[in-house]
Amino acid sequence: MTKSKIRLVQRQLKARRLYRGPIDGVYGEGTLRAIVRALERQGEGVPAGWPLWSKRRRFVAFVQVLCREQGIDVGPVDGYWGPQTDYAYGVLQFFLEHGRMPDPWRDVEPSDANPNRWPQETDRALTRHYGPVGENQTRVQLPYTHRLAWNRARRVNSFLCHERVHDSLARVLNRVLGHYGEERIKTLRLDLWGGCLNVRRKRGGTRWSTHAWGIAVDYDPERNPLQAGRDRAAFARPEYDKWWALWEEEGWVSLGRTANFDWMHIQAARR
Repeated sequence: MTKSKIRLVQRQLKARRLYRGPIDGVYGEGTLRAIVRALERQGEGVPAGWPLWSKRRRFVAFVQVLCREQGIDVGPVDGYWGPQTDYAYGVLQFFLEHGRMPDPWRDVEPSDANPNRWPQETDRALTRHYGPVGENQTRVQLPYTHRLAWNRARRVNSFLCHERVHDSLARVLNRVLGHYGEERIKTLRLDLWGGCLNVRRKRGGTRWSTHAWGIAVDYDPERNPLQAGRDRAAFARPEYDKWWALWEEEGWVSLGRTANFDWMHIQAARR
């Protein structure tokens, strides 16, 4: 249970006048007692044996109750944080922040905008547009500090990218900062940088990776692994809708949004 999840629950408990403590993200006895009172009010809406559940399981059960109250399909109130609860929680977060339900992602097609005329993702087209792999690189200064995804103590203030994507990349990240602000960026882990320039072949393939030209960026690889689809990838959740809109307005392509894998990956090449 992250502090952000605990704070959300504390705010909802306070709105029900069941909790008088601070919104501090600490799952202490005061928060637990308030959850117990909230679950008691549900009567037959929760399984009969819930008072014997663990502290964590009662927390999850209350999150499931919150989702159910808003008409979000969360499945049974069983106190287990599975894929359905995880997705439902993301919808609940969006609703509480925006006052409306997110647009169904299955009905939303990625934008086909391409104002920068990025080429098709073939070795021939990429070489013709960008030149040989690993060349024509420049350094982009970041509008907000990034953290290296596999060593979060290391701060990243700039990184190498291809000179032809530099300006577009800077515009996108400035717009991300303007929309989310630094605190929300950290909460959503949009500062966890997984790399850009890397002269290598595609994993499991023989063609060059778009990273080899410095025209692809990875973010938060831990929660968006290569093989994860929409049911597992964090970036498939509704709170990231604006993140993707900002990239797609510049013509960048999300492999997650277009092919439902490698949700960490964003590239300046069309598919």
